[in-house]
Amino acid sequence: MGTPGTVPFLLNQLRPLGKGDAALTQAAASIALSNGQPQTIVDVLHGRAFRYYAEGLRQYLAIRTGSTERAEHYLAKLRAFVAKAESDELLQAPGVRARLYRAARGYMHNQSRPHEAPTKDVLEALPWRALPSAHHSTSPLNGLRFDLSTEDSELLELRHARELSIEELAFVYGKPPELMEERVDAAMAQAQQILSEHGVSDASRFGRVIIEAFALEAAPRAPGEKNEIVEPLSNGTIVGGRYSIEARVGLGAFGDVYRAKDTEVPGHVVALKMLHQPAHSKSAKQSALRELRLIASVFHPSIVQFKDHGWFEERLWFVMPWYDGETLESRLQREPLSRAEALSIFQPLARALAAMHAAGVRHQDVKPENIFLARIPGFGTEEVTPVLLDLGVAATEAEMVVAGTPTYFAPEVAAQFATVESKPVVNNKADVFALALSLRNALEPETQDDVAAGAVDTFIENRSKETPGAPSRKGLKYLAPFFDRWLSLDAAERPTAEELAGEFTALSLPEERRKRVKTILRWTIPMALALLGASGAAVTVFYQQAETQREVAQQAKLTASDLRRDLADTREIAEQLELRYEQSRLTRTELAKRLARTDGEVAALETQLKDEERRLTRTREKLAQNRQEKATIEQHLSETERDLSATERSLAGANQKLAATVQKLSTEQERGELIQRRLDREGERRLELQGEMAALDARLNAELSKTKALQDSVARAVAARSRAELELEFAQDELRALRDRPSPHAPEPDSDPSSGQPTPGS
Repeated sequence: MGTPGTVPFLLNQLRPLGKGDAALTQAAASIALSNGQPQTIVDVLHGRAFRYYAEGLRQYLAIRTGSTERAEHYLAKLRAFVAKAESDELLQAPGVRARLYRAARGYMHNQSRPHEAPTKDVLEALPWRALPSAHHSTSPLNGLRFDLSTEDSELLELRHARELSIEELAFVYGKPPELMEERVDAAMAQAQQILSEHGVSDASRFGRVIIEAFALEAAPRAPGEKNEIVEPLSNGTIVGGRYSIEARVGLGAFGDVYRAKDTEVPGHVVALKMLHQPAHSKSAKQSALRELRLIASVFHPSIVQFKDHGWFEERLWFVMPWYDGETLESRLQREPLSRAEALSIFQPLARALAAMHAAGVRHQDVKPENIFLARIPGFGTEEVTPVLLDLGVAATEAEMVVAGTPTYFAPEVAAQFATVESKPVVNNKADVFALALSLRNALEPETQDDVAAGAVDTFIENRSKETPGAPSRKGLKYLAPFFDRWLSLDAAERPTAEELAGEFTALSLPEERRKRVKTILRWTIPMALALLGASGAAVTVFYQQAETQREVAQQAKLTASDLRRDLADTREIAEQLELRYEQSRLTRTELAKRLARTDGEVAALETQLKDEERRLTRTREKLAQNRQEKATIEQHLSETERDLSATERSLAGANQKLAATVQKLSTEQERGELIQRRLDREGERRLELQGEMAALDARLNAELSKTKALQDSVARAVAARSRAELELEFAQDELRALRDRPSPHAPEPDSDPSSGQPTPGS
């Protein structure tokens, strides 16, 4: 296990996040390391997870729903899901990818009206990826797309085209891994049968064919696509007290680029880069200055330079020249480069890389998107100056930071993310590979590699073991030996950037050959005519001598031996003449070759001289511009000094006002202290009153208790009185009863004898 701050340490900390996200986690480790903040790796992953898998998710949703529009709808939901999810929760095993595909599948199956499997006609209407050159027919691809069952098709797509492991599939489907492995094997058996019927029997190709079968055309990135990391600065925002933001023109992984107006220099426009992450500590600020230091360490006309920098809301910004023109990527959208255009663009870029490498810096993200074709005033409308942009992931030789764009990875860079056992050392030759590959794609854009079906891991695995081929178009085939060397699998076989700049002259070889042929013909045709004339004269002499010999023989009747001797002498003379002619011809051929080589060297020297003259002209113009800027700055400094004097006077008046204000404030403070003391006394009195009120409450409670006791006594007395009154009434009733009862000793009442009734008086 590595020490803290190294890439191995970061990777060991990240492995629990999910095996399926190996490339993503290693990239996040490199990014966090380059920013000097290892503790932010999880945040880096969270911020980039959706973009890393977005293309594969979009294609999966489009194929499963049969509609690119519905795919975009579900993608919006997934984007919101990632934004709301907690980093730790999102990155738990089995990883980000598994959770994203589980959420996507859930959105499709849990809606109010679950979608039906798209029909074959609907699937055929999808924008399938153009047929790769490796296939001669679409029939095996269509067999997998349309003849498999929906369940088998989805399983194979997720397993191979979207690169989910068995553990990830088990999480997505909510089934045991053993069951998912059996289902994948069964689906693969069906796929093998279909492929065999279409003539594909090589088992080693099955995985690649399945990826191609479920690959749609990649969605183009809109120029104004929203950055998911930070909101852009609003137009009119003033940065550094002088740069007014006009528009955001570029989105990057670490920062955004804005077009800004320099308010202190009328008519001056600059490019301002603002980093996304704020730097709160001193160490974070030093880390944020990393890209700035790398840019400042290299000077070359084809490497972007910075002019100013500062901090805005604790985020680093720096200013670069504003170039009118376009990126090489945009230029290639119209048509390929001619060999002459490619030479004028890529030779300066190779020398720029050589300057970077000499300063101990490697770029790590060379690609057409980071090559700007600047049109500088004064150099003509057709003349462009190539400028290498974006050193955001550049690294020094001492740093083991691995980053870049997968389609432009050198094999040794891809090996850092792949499952290969041997991890080659990454050095400056990786930049040479990327520049040569950019040249190849600029000459023949239609054959450049892409990541089929968004299967980044599979692409990286293949790149670590094989490299792109040379251009195959007529007129470019002669470059194959050069590209074999420039794009070699073994970095040691590639040239250095300086050597590459010289070898780029191979782009003009056909023109140089035609020029050499013209030069050779200009020299050899007159020589050949002269030699032919000399040969004709020699032959004429020979025949004249032979005729003379015959006449002499006839006239003098010479013997046959004399005739043979003369004939032998004549043949010897002819052989000597022929030998001299051959020697002369060989000498002239060698001379023509030497002249051709010399012409080539002269042409190369002339090209270098023209480059130096252009560089000198640019340097002079830049010097003049610097002098003009210096004069402007001096004038601005003079105005600033005058403003400073006025400001100082204003400051003196302000100081006087401040002194009066301070004195007044002191008086107010004394009054405040007096009021505070009064408040303190009132507080003490309030506490005393609260104590007295508490005592009164206690006495009141005691009195209430006594009152209640008295009330109880009164109630008892009332009750006793009521009983007494009742007893009294009872006694009175008894007394009346006793009074009304007659006494036994009293006389009978008077009665009427006749009636036998008592008299009224009784």
